[in-house]
Amino acid sequence: MDSFIMKLIAVSNEPGMISFATGLPDKRLFDTEGLARAAASVFNDKDLAKDALQYSTIKGILPLRKKIAARCGKEMNFNVSEENIFITNGSQECFDLLGKMFLDKGDGMAVDDPGYLGALQSFSLYGPEFIGVPMSEGGPDAAILKDVVKMHPKLYYSIPNHQNPSGFSYSEDKRKEVAEILSSSDCIMVEDDAYGELGYDGRIGPPVRSMCSNVILTGSFSKTISPGMRIGWMIVPDEMVDITMKCIESSSLHANSFSQNVMDRFLNDIDLDAYLRPIRHEYKRKRDIMLDLLDDHLPPELEWNRPDGGMFIWLRMKEGSDAMRLYESALRRKLVVMPGRPFHINGGENTIRLNFATAGEEEIKEGVMRLAKAYRDLF
Repeated sequence: MDSFIMKLIAVSNEPGMISFATGLPDKRLFDTEGLARAAASVFNDKDLAKDALQYSTIKGILPLRKKIAARCGKEMNFNVSEENIFITNGSQECFDLLGKMFLDKGDGMAVDDPGYLGALQSFSLYGPEFIGVPMSEGGPDAAILKDVVKMHPKLYYSIPNHQNPSGFSYSEDKRKEVAEILSSSDCIMVEDDAYGELGYDGRIGPPVRSMCSNVILTGSFSKTISPGMRIGWMIVPDEMVDITMKCIESSSLHANSFSQNVMDRFLNDIDLDAYLRPIRHEYKRKRDIMLDLLDDHLPPELEWNRPDGGMFIWLRMKEGSDAMRLYESALRRKLVVMPGRPFHINGGENTIRLNFATAGEEEIKEGVMRLAKAYRDLF
C-alpha cells in the first residue's frame, strides 16, 4: 500500500505550511518538566539507572505492566494478569508482530472500512486479502461482519473508540453485537485502543475485550504522553503468550527499557485521570473551534461529523467527487489535509480526514479559511 503518512509529515514541516493531515498529538501538551523529573529520578537511582540502560525482559518491565493491568481493571471493565501484557515499540509494532504470528499470503483479514492506514500498511506486508467491513457512526455494519466472519478470516482489525480516520465510535449495543459475532467464530479481533483515553467525558464504553475472549487489545502512550518515547502494549490470551515472546525476541528482543523506566516513574508521580483532564478539554475546545469554522465557511453540500473524542473530523464531499483535487488545491494554498481514499478498502474517493489536535488555535482558523478558498477554487 502506498503511504501518505511520512510524506505528509515532511510536507507539513515546510515553511508557511499549515497541517490538518497527520495523526500527531499537540506537542504543546507534552509534560516536558514532568518527564524530565522522571528521567532524572531514574538516573538518580544508581541501581535502577544501570538496569534501565541494560538489556531488559521480553515482556517489558514488571511495574509498568502492572500499571497497565490495574488501568484495565479500573477503567476498562476487565481484569488481566501482567503476564499477558507485552510492552512494544509503539502500538505500530503490535501490528507487525501479529502479522508475523497469524498471517500467510492469501489469508483473509477483516478490517474497518475506512480503517487506520498505518495498520493496513503493516499487515499488508504479510500478503493478506483484506475484506472491508463498512464503518459508520455507531460502529461497523454488524450484518456484513457476520457474513465476513463466515469466510473464516484470521483477524479482524478495528478501532472502537474515536476511530482513526473517521472519529466514529462503537455504540454500547454494537460492542455487544460484535462480541457475540466473534465469540462464535475462530476469528481473532485486534482491538486498537490508541484513542480510548481521549474521550472528552472519559471512556465512552467498555472494550470488546471485556466481553469476548478471542480479542487482542493494543494500546499506547503515544497519543496521551509522548509518541517519541515509543511505548505501546498489547494484551494477548494465555495460549498466545509463548508465541508472542518468541516473535518479540526474534525481532527486537524487547522495547526500549530506558523509556519504559521513565514512563513508569512518570506514572508514579501523577494522577493519570487528572493528567488527562486538560488534554481532553483542549482537544474538545479545538474540535469546537474547527466545527464552528467549518459551519461558517464551507458550503452545505459538504458534510462532517462531530466526534466525542480523539483527534479527527471526517469530511465528506458529494458522491462522485474527487477529494484528491481538493487536497491538491489546498496544498497550493499551503494547507495539508489527508485524503480519505488510502484508508479505504473500497471507495472513499470523496472523503478527507482533518486533524484538529496538532495545530494551534490561530492555525486552525487560518487553515479552515484556506480550505474554504481551496474548495471555491475548484467549485
